[in-house]
Amino acid sequence: MVIFDSTYFSVSQGWLTGWKVKDKTTGAITIPNAAMKCQIGLVWMQVRRTKKHLSLNHDQSEDMLFFSFANAVRDPSSSDGKLWMSLEPDALADLLISEANKTVRDIFHTPSWW
Repeated sequence: MVIFDSTYFSVSQGWLTGWKVKDKTTGAITIPNAAMKCQIGLVWMQVRRTKKHLSLNHDQSEDMLFFSFANAVRDPSSSDGKLWMSLEPDALADLLISEANKTVRDIFHTPSWW
């Protein structure tokens, strides 16, 4: 089942197949390692349920989550890859929600105190 689909990546999860990240520019499919599989489950739960009330737009927060995850899986040495491997799920969820909130504010030109 495709969970996230953008111009550059799609992220899917299947009962038997597990997590997959498809790079649409190259057609390459990457399977996350065990640590990343665990991390996405924990962080997604935080963003989707536990910390949903912190999001200005929960869809934007989930998009930010999966785009960052796809980058991290595709290139573990990237800045996203380093964040996903170094931060605890709670801190990573806070960071992703904060970044998504900044994007929402920029789009709607709302005051930064909102």
